Amino acid sequence: MYMNINNILLVVYFGLFIMEGSYVEKLKILKKNAFLLIPLGLFFLLALLAALNPFENFSIFFKHLEKYWGLLAIPITIIACKEDYQKFWRNLFLALLWGCVATLLICYGNSFYEMIVGHEPLHYFWRYRHLNHQFTNIADTHPAYLGLFIVVSIVFLFTESTLKKWQKGALLLFFLLGLLQLASRMAIISVVIIGLVFIISKFKNHWKEIAIGLGILSIVGLLFFSTGSNFMKNRLISYEKLGGDERIRRFKISYDIFTEHPFFGIGFAQKDEARVKKYLEQGFLVAASEKYNAHNQLLEYLSVNGIFGAIVFIVVFTYLIYLAWKKQQYFFLALLLLFLLANTTESMLVRIKGIEFFAITVSLLLISKRKKELK
Repeated sequence: MYMNINNILLVVYFGLFIMEGSYVEKLKILKKNAFLLIPLGLFFLLALLAALNPFENFSIFFKHLEKYWGLLAIPITIIACKEDYQKFWRNLFLALLWGCVATLLICYGNSFYEMIVGHEPLHYFWRYRHLNHQFTNIADTHPAYLGLFIVVSIVFLFTESTLKKWQKGALLLFFLLGLLQLASRMAIISVVIIGLVFIISKFKNHWKEIAIGLGILSIVGLLFFSTGSNFMKNRLISYEKLGGDERIRRFKISYDIFTEHPFFGIGFAQKDEARVKKYLEQGFLVAASEKYNAHNQLLEYLSVNGIFGAIVFIVVFTYLIYLAWKKQQYFFLALLLLFLLANTTESMLVRIKGIEFFAITVSLLLISKRKKELK
């Protein structure tokens, strides 16, 4: 939330990092591990090429690159302090977890305030005005990103966290209710997949706890079906609504831009103008007025960077998934797969939230050791 404040704090952090300790030693570590910069460096290269296509002036060039510097600054910081981050990387995800809790509390507090001021009955809580974007506007965040971070926090909670069982259970219930309020379909699909994997792997030894958990979920489900608005039910469980989702029908527009500029893409400077024109031609008026992106990261790279962008996206992700599997870092493997899943309906590497989350996750994976080495 409040990304301008976040970026200021990030710049301050990097400034302190440069001044603190021995930068000669940091440079030695960085030089020795420079190859680790390649995966994120390739994504920054895509942003650089898109900013130059076409080059207008230095002011606009740097404006296009403004949100992508984290793809260099974050891995440089983490790789240069390898040993520290290898010890304390969990603190970053614990901070993300409590950040999700704080953000949901802000959103819930605002919803209750609006209901009290508006004299709304309690069953209005799951109506349109308190769901999805209307729910998260007060926190200046997008439901899809908050949904992804909540799912990541749930995975962290049950794989890497040292919190007590009752704390994990309470946080899980709070997060699941939050996901319903966000009405983010991909986040809910992700948590269902994670839940099925967890149940299958733990059922033999923890069937009692699982039965209790499923009972609680059943109660929540009954509440949902009895009090949820038509908007919420249609958005989450209507096959017709899912199949007719406008963003899926908009995918062709980004693909058409790619076919017109197949090798180097259309670049940053012209992408909004090209999309808006095609949105208007196809009658997507809201998408045109809001200048929507591709809502799919592969299509985003195809349209902005051409076939080269798509190749980098596919090759780098394939390598990272292979690396996580080879190192037996299954937590990071889960995060990469969740991030990829989110990118099927969102262009997560277009917004600063997604870029910085991706840069931190990948940097920590790159410096991580094989699980066998940690025993």
